[in-house]
Amino acid sequence: MSRTTPPIVRYTNRIVIGLRTVAASGDEKLTFRRLIEAMGPGAHRLLILMLTLLNMIPGPPGFGGLLAWTAFAVALAMVLGRPVHLPRIIGERKLPVAPLLKGSEQVAKVSGIIARFSRPRMRWMTGAAATVPYGLFAMLISVAMTIPIPFSNAVPNVGLCVLAFSMLNRDGIGAVIGCTICLIGLGVEIALIVGAINLGMQAVDAVF
Repeated sequence: MSRTTPPIVRYTNRIVIGLRTVAASGDEKLTFRRLIEAMGPGAHRLLILMLTLLNMIPGPPGFGGLLAWTAFAVALAMVLGRPVHLPRIIGERKLPVAPLLKGSEQVAKVSGIIARFSRPRMRWMTGAAATVPYGLFAMLISVAMTIPIPFSNAVPNVGLCVLAFSMLNRDGIGAVIGCTICLIGLGVEIALIVGAINLGMQAVDAVF
């Protein structure tokens, strides 16, 4: 590839190559642990992007929470400066290879389009010094996304996806936008929780 190829395009192509390698082996499903191995246990930022993209695909009940806890584990490993090692309960869960590969190929195409607008800028916000703050913020958002409130996790997940995309593409402005979306989603989620608690208290008062 040319030196002018945007970083995010290189990273998304890496996802596609990893999944194509798995598909070529003939396996129809892969575990989270093997997915980590395919992407690289030290590729924390790339893995967070991958997990947020997966969280946009409709799945069975509890699938979104599983992805959120996996993102938390990846972010924790990033903060600690260690390779990603998933607990067995998460690492052995299986994912279908074919739709993952098809989705990743579409993401690679879209990334090429988005990269025309997102470019390396304000790099000090996305460099090595930002690794720990980024990891801690991703952990916070991931925990919030495990709360089982219907449709409330979509906004913070999109924000985390934009943040992950921007961190990989060295785009500081995009990182700010991603953080802002995350915080808006977090605010909405808190408002829903407070509203649910108030309704519950009113129901209890009405009964007693």
